[in-house]
Amino acid sequence: MKLGRYLYYIIGVTVVLMTGCAGGHDRQEHDGSMPDVKQAAAQVMELTADRPEQALQTIDSLRAEGMAAYETDWLRAKVYCQSLEGTRLDSAIAICERLMLLDVARENREYRQDVLETLVNACRRNNDDERILRWTAELVTLFHENGDETEALRSEAEIAVALTHTGHLQEGLAKIDSVIAALDGKRKFNELDASLIALKRKVGVLSEAGRHADIIPVAQSMEDRLADYEQHPDDYRDGTYREPADEDRPGYIDFYRNRAYGYLAEAYAWLSVEFRVESGEFATATDSARNYLALYEQSDYGKTQEGRHSIAPTLCLLGETAKMDSIFQDLDEARFHAYEQQMEIEQHKTEVRHARQIAIGLAVVVVLLLLILFLLFRHHRIIRRKNRVIAQQISELLPSEERHEQPEKHILADQEPETTAEASESMTNEQLFQYISKAIISQQLYLQPLFDREAAAAHFGISSRRIGTAFTQGSPYKSLPDFIRECRLKHACRLLRDSTMTIADVAAASGFSRTTTFNHDFKMKYELSPSEFRELQD
Repeated sequence: MKLGRYLYYIIGVTVVLMTGCAGGHDRQEHDGSMPDVKQAAAQVMELTADRPEQALQTIDSLRAEGMAAYETDWLRAKVYCQSLEGTRLDSAIAICERLMLLDVARENREYRQDVLETLVNACRRNNDDERILRWTAELVTLFHENGDETEALRSEAEIAVALTHTGHLQEGLAKIDSVIAALDGKRKFNELDASLIALKRKVGVLSEAGRHADIIPVAQSMEDRLADYEQHPDDYRDGTYREPADEDRPGYIDFYRNRAYGYLAEAYAWLSVEFRVESGEFATATDSARNYLALYEQSDYGKTQEGRHSIAPTLCLLGETAKMDSIFQDLDEARFHAYEQQMEIEQHKTEVRHARQIAIGLAVVVVLLLLILFLLFRHHRIIRRKNRVIAQQISELLPSEERHEQPEKHILADQEPETTAEASESMTNEQLFQYISKAIISQQLYLQPLFDREAAAAHFGISSRRIGTAFTQGSPYKSLPDFIRECRLKHACRLLRDSTMTIADVAAASGFSRTTTFNHDFKMKYELSPSEFRELQD
């Protein structure tokens, strides 16, 4: 195989291999085992909040590793539902509704529950009340079948909110109250958490309905339940996955307590507006609003950007314009910083991507160079072995040529020059060639740089035309110069083998007028240079 074909083949294979490496750089390592769905879901959800695109790439990797399509589709719907700023909620809903039609969703209750919970959450975030009523009702039925009454009550609260949004306010409030009543007085964390969620949902419904005075007892009920949990935490232990660790319990309590403070502050602020004409009730409502507002602002959540932004309507009701301006200014700055951070992240991703491409490109170049060097080395070794064989064959032929250097007696040997021309006419071309060639060799006439057909004619007393005919028709050579050239090259081979003369001196000693001509003729004859021939001599 020629070197060029080797190179084309290696370049093609290397590009394919390196492209495969580049394309698969972001893929997770696969140890041959099927990915665990729950662990994979936890891994994806960790990425969802801050790096949703990477979460989606992880899902693609899990699918490539062998995870079932219905599992990866569910994970993708969860990412669409909980991130990407709500831009893919319709896609999340469509995926989940399609998954609900699969046999696995009908046969596997756990999978059906996972899909339903994701579907209901997506519908709620998308404000799709009709779908909430449909799918949450199915989820409630599934919880009842599984004997999970507390989870069923959580979902009942979602149905109640959807009812109020579809114009059934009293029916919705009645359902929420029934849920709260069913959970009230139970010292189990799961029931406490479900009760707090239901109370939050009722506050939202009452706020939308403008029934601000009714919010106050609901928020105070949240405070009461949290106070009891804070005082008797051991009584609430139930080992459910929702229960926070001991070190996380204060944060959980503060979060919901501060929400209650916010609800109370806003409710009293609205009352202050409604009672503005009655100075006594106005002052009382305003003082209560400011007291709860102060408690809210002192909390950890109230100091966060999200917490300050959520209390802005209350500040507006109380006429706190300076605080409102500060909040919106901070919000603008936060958005600007978030934008800057996002740009920095994107720039970093671009730099990493470019660095990876450069690294892959350099790797390709290095691999190609190594392969080219290997092929050149291999090619060099093949050529060197071939040259060694050629040099050995040349050396083996030289002694046999030397034995024929002495000319045999010939009919023209004893004749005078003036009769040689006449005698040559009686000889055949082959006979004349044999005579002249052996004389040239024995007398080493070829060593004369200017020895040509005219010089031979003068030397042998034979016409140059006759000599030319003898060599072209009676010898294996095309002409006398071809024969002279071969004699000179054989002589040069002996000198290269047996002497330490320079290449230029060998050329001159062999009858060549120029070293370049000698090098060219030697290469054409033996397919290697004079220096290569000498190097290959043992």
